[in-house]
Amino acid sequence: MSLPADTLLWKIGKKWISPFVSKIYHIEFSGRIPKPPFLLISNHVSPFDPFFIAPYIDLPISWVIAQISFQNPIERFFLNKIGAIQKFKSRPDPAMLYSIYDILNKGGVVGLFPEGTITWTGDFQDHLISPKSMNKLILSLDVPVVAACIQGAWLSHPVWADHGRKPKIFVNFNTYSDYLAMEFIHHSEWEWQKKHRIPYPGKRKAQGIERVLWICPYCSSFRTLLGKKDEVICSSCHNRWSINDSGFIGGKTLLDLFHRQIEVFSEWVNDSPKVSFPSVTASFRNDRTTRLIKTLHQRLTIDDDAIQIGTIPMDIKKIKGMNTHFRDILEFRYEDTLVQIKSKYTSFLLYNWIVIRKKQILGQVSDETSD
Repeated sequence: MSLPADTLLWKIGKKWISPFVSKIYHIEFSGRIPKPPFLLISNHVSPFDPFFIAPYIDLPISWVIAQISFQNPIERFFLNKIGAIQKFKSRPDPAMLYSIYDILNKGGVVGLFPEGTITWTGDFQDHLISPKSMNKLILSLDVPVVAACIQGAWLSHPVWADHGRKPKIFVNFNTYSDYLAMEFIHHSEWEWQKKHRIPYPGKRKAQGIERVLWICPYCSSFRTLLGKKDEVICSSCHNRWSINDSGFIGGKTLLDLFHRQIEVFSEWVNDSPKVSFPSVTASFRNDRTTRLIKTLHQRLTIDDDAIQIGTIPMDIKKIKGMNTHFRDILEFRYEDTLVQIKSKYTSFLLYNWIVIRKKQILGQVSDETSD
């Protein structure tokens, strides 16, 4: 019985690309793979995660991929050729579920990243997962769940970084029949690196840090940090921190710096609820058909409880299903529209600003209601 992923392109990739990736990225594998059908789940640390897993599995895998990847005609062509399953985020998607059940019933393998988006900090993103929904899916499929835990790939090339480092990646597999599979992929690059101290040397390791750090950890100034070669420099207080080959920034993990940043940033957003970004590219699509409605190149302003692009205002409370994609794209649903905002270095900043401001607004509404 023919499977969607069992294509000529997969055969070519398995013979030529997988050995190349395994060698270039110095991947070490461990664990056993059962006979199909099975569901394959993994933590999500890199855009290349499927390529890091594929060399160890001699079976075609139908990966569940976010719909935004299908919008580019070239990407769509290759994704269709490898039997990828299209997924609409943050709303019911019966077509995706049907495809998963159909492939597994035919004896195939389906690959899924439960987090849905690549981690910015190197830590597993529990807040993006509904344990109840994931457990329901696992139990309803009634097939083994193969869990793949990828270690070192994020440190090899953090999603925020402009440049990668000399890679060393480990992929461990284990098989489960229940939600314990999720615990196996619950991985923190930083806790792992504290134990192993594996060097990831590279040049210009700090460039791109502005994507994930925008509050100086010393003087708390906003958007004064700059990555230059291997150093993070604040243009306000002139402090600087080096990123070493283990990935630590001035001896601290990015996760520690980020958590401290969010504490300060929350106060900053509350005290200064208005901010402008000079130039973004915004695409508006029909949420159901993804048909492009319009594209704007305009200033983006967040003012109290609204985000405005050009002359188009959007109520922050009505924004749903927000996530980042390809590190410089922010995507969310607004009423019946799918909005995608492309801006260099600011997608994760915008994401956190809107998340924090939305919580503050809803908290104020709750307080007013209780009064």
